[in-house]
Amino acid sequence: MKRLGIKELAKLLSLNPSTVSRALADHPDIKPETRERVKAAAIEFNYQPNLHARFFRKRSSGLIAVILPSYNMFFIPNLLDAINEHLKKEGYGMIVFFSDLDLNKEKEIINHCMSWLVDGVLIGLASSYTDHLRQLTDASIPFVIIDNSSDYVAPYSTVSIDNKTAAYRATEFLIKKDKKNILGIFGHQNHIKTQQRLDGFKSCLMDHNVIFSEYDIVFNEPDSNKLENKLRSTPYNGIFIMNDELLLITYPILLKNRQIPGIISLITISDGVLTTQLFPKISHIRYSGYELGITASSFLLKYIKNKTDRSEIDHLVVSSELVDFDSD
Repeated sequence: MKRLGIKELAKLLSLNPSTVSRALADHPDIKPETRERVKAAAIEFNYQPNLHARFFRKRSSGLIAVILPSYNMFFIPNLLDAINEHLKKEGYGMIVFFSDLDLNKEKEIINHCMSWLVDGVLIGLASSYTDHLRQLTDASIPFVIIDNSSDYVAPYSTVSIDNKTAAYRATEFLIKKDKKNILGIFGHQNHIKTQQRLDGFKSCLMDHNVIFSEYDIVFNEPDSNKLENKLRSTPYNGIFIMNDELLLITYPILLKNRQIPGIISLITISDGVLTTQLFPKISHIRYSGYELGITASSFLLKYIKNKTDRSEIDHLVVSSELVDFDSD
């Protein structure tokens, strides 16, 4: 069926186009029965709002783009739920993209966002490269970088935990338990969050004079046999795991090797869900995807509504905490 515009929909319903527009927007001046009739007809006749028309009429598309480097079952769902919840409350819709850690794809997504006239962008970067973000700045589209701390993405505003400090604290937790043979398991080597957490891991080991080499660092290991053999052949007594996704890959290997907590100490950076479902529970640096989502979306809307000078650069750090289950 051909998609109708608002004028055609109004004609079918014998209503004024402005009445139809207000009914679709749940305007209180429109009777509830009229609103329901308009919405039912909009679904039946496949009506879709013209975003470009709305933009030129209101100077707003009502859309916020969220660009993330990847999707997993941990952290991301709560992050997106929080962003959607807050934006909906403020009258905005959300469109979500995943760059799959591909810089070129990230650039294409930003071009889509500009052509769709989004009001703002929340972006988790695929890499430390940021030159393409100038397109958003030049187009006066406000954006906030999320989950990537400021040291790596200056001069743009960020909302994140301090990834380097979180990894440092996690590694120090193992050292204070007298673990000196420590393995670090990390994600994609080029991902900016990996770089930040790797920096924290290495800095802590060096500050505490713990000997390590590149052999003691694993990146995005898809070959479970290779990781299993490394764990079997090397007397590690502590493991820092960068996130829940990698914990879920590593934990079964440890069980197979009989390297359960009590024999080997584990710590990860987590939203606290998976770590409390495993037995024994896993100590972790906890930070909330939900808190990050609320903070980031609130921060972005301040820019959009001009409550904050868009030329200002701000870096908000959401809280994280050490959760010690003393499972070893």
